[in-house]
Amino acid sequence: MNDFYEMLDQFIDGLENKKDDYAILSFVVDELGYIPDEILKYISKKIDIFPFSLDGTIKFYPKLQKARTKFYVQICTGRNCNRVGLKEKIIEIKNKVDFVIEERNCLGKCSKGSSIKINNGFYSYKNLEELEKMLFNLK
Repeated sequence: MNDFYEMLDQFIDGLENKKDDYAILSFVVDELGYIPDEILKYISKKIDIFPFSLDGTIKFYPKLQKARTKFYVQICTGRNCNRVGLKEKIIEIKNKVDFVIEERNCLGKCSKGSSIKINNGFYSYKNLEELEKMLFNLK
């Protein structure tokens, strides 16, 4: 990870506007695939900007929001995938995990059963307990 900090420092030093938080955060996403908390703290100190300001930038740009955590989960809630209690289960799980979970009307995998997309991989589950187990076991 020290190599990454060196790359990040070089990137920031090469910027015309050293406080271009979008460019810096995009660089992190392009290199790591997500934005770790320790990197946010480092950037905040490096460019002398409040952490909540970085959070605002992340919330504004979809590319950054999706990469805020290591896992970006999309759960199909379309007609073929929806199950009784699914929406309530999603809310419950969202409150217990630290990654992004979004509901999607269709993931295009109707023939595979109830679908979920984790980052770029597609999976199916048989019941809400299996969905919950799948999400709680992400590491």
